[in-house]
Amino acid sequence: MNSLAQQPPASRNLTSLWILVAITALPLIAAWLFFLNPQWLPSGRTHHGVLIDPPRAVASIDLKTIDQSSFDWLTLEGMWTLLVISERSCDAACLETLIKVRQIRKATAANRQRIARGLIILPGSDGTLQTPSLDGLDGTHLLIPEDGQQSAVRTLFPLAEFEDSVPIFVIDPRGDLMMRYDTPQVTSKQILKDLERLLKASQTWSQGGQYGHQ
Repeated sequence: MNSLAQQPPASRNLTSLWILVAITALPLIAAWLFFLNPQWLPSGRTHHGVLIDPPRAVASIDLKTIDQSSFDWLTLEGMWTLLVISERSCDAACLETLIKVRQIRKATAANRQRIARGLIILPGSDGTLQTPSLDGLDGTHLLIPEDGQQSAVRTLFPLAEFEDSVPIFVIDPRGDLMMRYDTPQVTSKQILKDLERLLKASQTWSQGGQYGHQ
């Protein structure tokens, strides 16, 4: 008689429970590990963004909303955030990127409630700033740095190398900046594919929230 048959019923039930937990958890753990370590994957199966290693905590910078209220990073807790940063205002390229972000979020269907969108406007070198019109982009958090925080934003988000493009930064549900996409080199379809993989891998530790729009 095998060892499992010799175990008492309670012990067999506990063993079965642990086996079930392992079977459920392993695919999610593996997906996250492979995403962060694409060199482990076969050729042709990798992410399309640039990993920021190590991840950087975004709560270290202080932002405010357009109505001058302090922005609470806990608003985005448990959500994947797609963030765009622009200087002085939001030009045509910036608006095009925001529209791309909106379309990517919408394409995730039911998972869209787990995705937030944000735009940080940095004052120009002369200190001026123009509030952009975001018609049709409802739900985008429009933010500006608190006084003395512009340098911290530029340090946290590597912007100097993107003079001719508008990158999309990805913040994970724990509040860490962990990836960027260099548009327009990366397509919406490629970003969506990566994001769907991240959403699946983080199902057990990202519960999402009520984002307040469809």
